[in-house]
Amino acid sequence: MSDLKNYSAASSGPDRSGDPVRPRPGRLRRFFGGRFKRIWIGADGLRSGWAALLFVMIVGGLIAGAAFIAHLLHHLPPRTTEIIPTKMLIGEIVMILAGLVATKVMSLIDKRSWLDYGLRAPHRAAHLAQGLFFGVLAMSLMMATLRYFHAVTIEPSGMQLGPLIQSAAVWAALFLLVGFNEELSFRGYVFFRLLRGVGPVVATLVTAAIFALTHMGNPGETVYGIASVAAAGIVFCLAVWRTGSLWWIIGFHAAWDWSQSFVFGVADSGAMASGHWLTSHTTGPAWLSGGAAGPEGSILMLPMMAVLACVIVGTLPRNGARRA
Repeated sequence: MSDLKNYSAASSGPDRSGDPVRPRPGRLRRFFGGRFKRIWIGADGLRSGWAALLFVMIVGGLIAGAAFIAHLLHHLPPRTTEIIPTKMLIGEIVMILAGLVATKVMSLIDKRSWLDYGLRAPHRAAHLAQGLFFGVLAMSLMMATLRYFHAVTIEPSGMQLGPLIQSAAVWAALFLLVGFNEELSFRGYVFFRLLRGVGPVVATLVTAAIFALTHMGNPGETVYGIASVAAAGIVFCLAVWRTGSLWWIIGFHAAWDWSQSFVFGVADSGAMASGHWLTSHTTGPAWLSGGAAGPEGSILMLPMMAVLACVIVGTLPRNGARRA
């Protein structure tokens, strides 16, 4: 005990000159502070790259935690290429909650409103409606082009009117959740935060690359499919940049998936939905028809994204994304 008192006195007591001796900070504190501080902290707080990485880690941790709990409760469904409504609903809600929680946490760190990351917009209802319209139109044009090149055949599914209307409503609601979830995750906090720190070009390329990487595990995915997803990520960021919010692209994303899965009954990123209006079958080579991945795996997606970029520039006023 006397040795401990002597150490304490030597650590905090005065030195020979009479000035008190300050205890040395720990290694972790020295690493995050002092001369290393500029690595983590910029003039405007936590640097954008680390902030984006922290957001991804929070989202990933929350989703992994939810999956672990579901596994313990034996409620983790097996992986399948069929889109099951109940499984999809639970999964999308979990991911949306994870994205919202992470956005809120990071907004507190940034000392800003969580709505500043793409959710605040004066014309969100109009932008959402426009996105829905162009999403249906774009997928219809894509399927018409595939049919013109004899890459698909399209026929009625034979569903009765009552079940058909019910199925249309269910899939519309579910794909709205999908659109909100994916746009919040990929072009919400991460895009706006990188936009603030490194500018629109780098923010677009980084988020588009992440968007493409997350699709690499989809069933039947091809090189053309990954390239088209990356191109879509770039064009989607263009819409966010033009409108200053996520709402236009949320509508487009939801309507694109809804048309693909319900209206035309074709694979969506390798997964098929039940209860669709039309039924489509691929008849051409996979590089043209998309194969098991669906139209998104077709090489025709690249010119389609170029057309969509022109539509976005021509129809959306340049409000400019806020540098959150």
